[in-house]
Amino acid sequence: MRVGETAMNEKNGEVRRVTSVELLDAAIWREIGSDDPQPPVAFLQALSCLLGRWLLLRSGAPAMDAVTVMCQARAFVVRHESMEVQRQ
Repeated sequence: MRVGETAMNEKNGEVRRVTSVELLDAAIWREIGSDDPQPPVAFLQALSCLLGRWLLLRSGAPAMDAVTVMCQARAFVVRHESMEVQRQ
């Protein structure tokens, strides 16, 4: 799917925009190349390959940008976990 595309809810026929997480999920499954159940490590491997290939095509400094993305993703996760702990 492309940015801005819509998906139809099978239950009620409602049309809605596809979320970024749904797009990423679709790209990861495409990278895996199979509809069969996969172990968790397969998703991380597919995401790593997809991101690495994207950085090679789009970045002027793919190695440095990979580290930046990793650090920013970790910061996002830590913030989210902190908020979850505060809610409890």
